Amino acid sequence: MEKWLEKFNADEKNTKQPYFIHKTLRYSYKDKEKQQGVKKTLEQSVSGLVFLQGTVKDLQEFLADYFPQFHLVKDRSLGRPASIKDSIMQPFMNVMKTHPEQVTFLRDDFEKFAKDHVKLRVLSGPFKDYEGYIVRIDRDRQLVFDFGGRAVAIRGVHKEDFEVVEE
Repeated sequence: MEKWLEKFNADEKNTKQPYFIHKTLRYSYKDKEKQQGVKKTLEQSVSGLVFLQGTVKDLQEFLADYFPQFHLVKDRSLGRPASIKDSIMQPFMNVMKTHPEQVTFLRDDFEKFAKDHVKLRVLSGPFKDYEGYIVRIDRDRQLVFDFGGRAVAIRGVHKEDFEVVEE
């Protein structure tokens, strides 16, 4: 899909379709049998997860016209197509481009992390105004937040300033 979107956006006749694909560095042996040499490859982190920019209606029409086999992911808690505000997406994309190792998509629902944790709002840094929970994952305190119905953890934000979110 990424190659097709690049080609689609390069065509002057088409209206550009902004997209973002989360990628992670993966390490493997060049020679698997001898376990020698390391090669790094940049691969899609979550298979099939592509972020498209636009209104839900426009994106549904775009997918119906060009990718009828694909659909918009539903927000698990709301039961409708997931939508992420640009003010949330832009800092996320910036961190993904510079430090992809800081972001982890979690398998569990976001609601699971609410148990026994206080909801906080980030007051400083690139994730200012994000709301979530500081949770210990892999012996590191990470901010877990709701990202279009998925739980995402970010390393390195525990140093930022926070305030408690009154619910």
